[in-house]
Amino acid sequence: MKHLTKKVKIRWYFLFCFVSFCFNAAWAQEQGNDSTRTKEPLDLIYRKISADDFNGSAYTISGDQIRNLPVSNLVNLLGGLVPGFNSRQAQGGMANESPSYWIRGSRSYADGILVLIDGQERDFGVLSPYEIESITVLKDAAATVLYGMLGTNGVILVKTKKGSTGKPSVEFTTNLINQQPISLLKPLGSLGYAENYNKALKNDGMDETKMYSQYYLAQYRDRTGVNPELYPDVHWLDNYYRSSTWLNRYNVNVSGGTKRTRYFVNGGVLTQSGMFNTDDEFTYNTNNSIRRYNVRSNIEFDVTSSTMLSVNLYGWYEKQNRPGGDSYGSYYALVTTPPNSFPAYYLDKGSYVDQSGNIITSVNNKIVAGDGIHTNAWAELNRNGYVTSNASYGSFRAKLTQDLSAILTGLFASATLSMDAYSTADVSRVKGYAYFQYLDTTTLKKTNTDGKMANSVAGINSIRRNTMDFNLSYNRQFGKHNVSALAFYNQYEYTDEVSIPSRYQSVGGWLGYNFDKRYGIDLLGNYYGAYKFAPGNRFEFFPTVAAGWTVSNEPFFSGIKNVISFLKFKGSYGNLGSPRGVNEFDFMGRLAATSNVYYFGNSMGAASGYVEDIIANPGVTFEKSEQTNAGVEARLFNDKIIVSAEYFRDNRTGMYVNNQKISSVMGMNADVRQNIGEMYTKGYDLAATWKSNIGKFSYYIGGTYSFAHNTVTALGEVDQPYPYLQSVGYPTPIERGYIAEGFFNSYEEIAAAPQQTFSTVNPGDIRYKDINGDGIINVNDQVPLDYSNIPEIFYGINLGFSYKNFGVNAMFEGTGHFNKMLSGIVAHPFNDQGNIFEHQLDTWTPENTSASLPILSTISSGGVNNIQPSSFWLRDASYLRLKTVEVYYNLPKSLFGKSFIKDIRVFGSGYNLLTWSNYDSPLDPEADSDGTSMPLMRNVSFGLSIKF
Repeated sequence: MKHLTKKVKIRWYFLFCFVSFCFNAAWAQEQGNDSTRTKEPLDLIYRKISADDFNGSAYTISGDQIRNLPVSNLVNLLGGLVPGFNSRQAQGGMANESPSYWIRGSRSYADGILVLIDGQERDFGVLSPYEIESITVLKDAAATVLYGMLGTNGVILVKTKKGSTGKPSVEFTTNLINQQPISLLKPLGSLGYAENYNKALKNDGMDETKMYSQYYLAQYRDRTGVNPELYPDVHWLDNYYRSSTWLNRYNVNVSGGTKRTRYFVNGGVLTQSGMFNTDDEFTYNTNNSIRRYNVRSNIEFDVTSSTMLSVNLYGWYEKQNRPGGDSYGSYYALVTTPPNSFPAYYLDKGSYVDQSGNIITSVNNKIVAGDGIHTNAWAELNRNGYVTSNASYGSFRAKLTQDLSAILTGLFASATLSMDAYSTADVSRVKGYAYFQYLDTTTLKKTNTDGKMANSVAGINSIRRNTMDFNLSYNRQFGKHNVSALAFYNQYEYTDEVSIPSRYQSVGGWLGYNFDKRYGIDLLGNYYGAYKFAPGNRFEFFPTVAAGWTVSNEPFFSGIKNVISFLKFKGSYGNLGSPRGVNEFDFMGRLAATSNVYYFGNSMGAASGYVEDIIANPGVTFEKSEQTNAGVEARLFNDKIIVSAEYFRDNRTGMYVNNQKISSVMGMNADVRQNIGEMYTKGYDLAATWKSNIGKFSYYIGGTYSFAHNTVTALGEVDQPYPYLQSVGYPTPIERGYIAEGFFNSYEEIAAAPQQTFSTVNPGDIRYKDINGDGIINVNDQVPLDYSNIPEIFYGINLGFSYKNFGVNAMFEGTGHFNKMLSGIVAHPFNDQGNIFEHQLDTWTPENTSASLPILSTISSGGVNNIQPSSFWLRDASYLRLKTVEVYYNLPKSLFGKSFIKDIRVFGSGYNLLTWSNYDSPLDPEADSDGTSMPLMRNVSFGLSIKF
């Protein structure tokens, strides 16, 4: 750590010297020739990525492809557009719907993608789509090695817009978005609940006195004149979760420039009104609303004819409001509380007393109901106060670029300083409430008391990041010879002001050569270090080589260039290292104060002391990634058709995992983690696009298809009696469980079958296969079950057309080799004394032995037979989704005449519009399969964009 700290101070000194030198040299040149001006300085990496002679794996989309689509998190739009990129959104209902995402699948136990915005690590999801110029996804070692250790699993580069010389241009866009839940569980009403609960109790052999009597069933059946407080039938989800809500987005940007200065300024506001139906009883809001503000300023100054200073300022502020009972907890209560448990509230008639005879007072004539078992979701939404989460972010980036052509033609130098800060705080104004249970027409049993609203601040966090970059780049053409070179130094520090700072350093370079635009080779290397490792072990060198052959530029190819205008073969091989998954202090160990850990004396009294909760591993080092990529690119028929295909392999070694072979008998009181894990991933990415026009009618159709399959080859596991119990040899993550063989239909079948050890087995229970043939069904019979909840196949179809001022764009996204294990309330009726749903009615009975669900039971927790993970609950979650659609019309410019208006576009767009799937579940295939999370949303929007 001292080694890194000293370097930090040294590098600041060099930064000062370097900046001073550039300004002085530039000033001298400016005095000699003030009439010449350089063009935008060369950004070698971005230029190479978009050029035909790039030999790595990268894919770029324009910001215009996503600008008017109705989402609040932009990551959700890349799946289906970018080959090799896959995302999964497990829950919705809030504006910050952050998905999980991968590049070329899950290739390590330490997943994580590096996202760089204008070259600096930033949060991508909260960006405004109107400030994005392009998004590039880097996938192989040749493309990512220069971005350091955090880019081993892939890198996303986001370029924001810049200004250009000219008069100020103003664009205002407004977007009104209607959000609707895609799929909701459908609980039964009180009659259906009670009838099925009686069946379940009878199946469980329970006392009939616990069942709902015919009198109760009659009250639930015919509601005419029935007292709803005594015989409630509350449709919690219908009553208190909205069928739709509104999200509003406003954005304005200004761009332009003078001879020496160019600017782009953008501001945006996003608001959401919340998904809950609250009563608005108080002056404060208890819904899960949100308000977010974004602002960006990108300015470029030509300090001299050869020196440019870029200054980027960016920030956002977000305020989220939620009920005191928490949004997700309140939603879960709405879904799981039985309709006949209690009413939402009792109407205060002035005659109610509690069990002590005290008169009950109310708020707005509403007395909170409850039963001590289930949570009253209405009370959580209305009487539990509220919490406001405040988050703010600000960043500064300054880049000084110097054209050194006076020294050597094609030579550029740059220095970048970036700083950002992120802070959060939750203002909690939560209060407790009393709830009451019906005893008779005048008496309610009181539990708890109404509390005063607390006022506290929690969740306080402050994060800072500082980055310095120094680059020296060279690009020159010598006849048929093109030479490119880059040398760089990068320093990164991350701190949350509580733990020690995270510090990384890297120095590396790239040498590229291309002959006659036919043969190219790139040699790349990065020497980087991480604070997580012991001194002497912190730095390591990772090299990469890439090569390409542009066949279409060969003389023998000229005869068919009118058909195949471009054809190139390329490949790369390289080594990368990742520190992800390694914790601080692992190289030195740690002692932690622990209560009641040592026992002494005849009475063996407990005493406090210290235990080693991290076992020192001084040899801990990088997880290694050996990556191979081979691809072909082609353009046909005057570039109307563009295709690409790539095959990749990623061999991971040294993954940092628990060594389970070290027993606690050795005296270890903590897991022993070592670089012993290994995983192998292979797959391919395909992409094709056809663009053409017939007169004024233009159209395009494209597609992407990706496959990524991993296999664990080493994990430090203890030996198991059967190979299928090991993780080695199988993909990860993968669902594991028992093989279901239908239901037991009689006690004779149960007696003749292997013994199932989870609970007493009756007809109608799930029958499991005896895998090892020992006559007993237990953990030794659990096997890998098909695929995991991370798809191996992901693809997209993109199409659209335009005619004069009218246009349509659409994108389909699909997945394959994608499974979900149903559990919790989705799989099991009455789970944890909860609800039963419409999809859970086809249960086994002696007359319905071909049912889709086992025998109905009220017992759905612990070691019960039917809730074991098994092939019975495994579902194919593969799907094809109409992910986005945009329909637009540009008003004829003749309508504006000589007014200040330049252009007006009206548009409508949609997100998550239609889904085709064989997923046997009432939930969306992407959503969590246990029903605990808020549903995904379908967004439909209408908007207007005006340019001045």
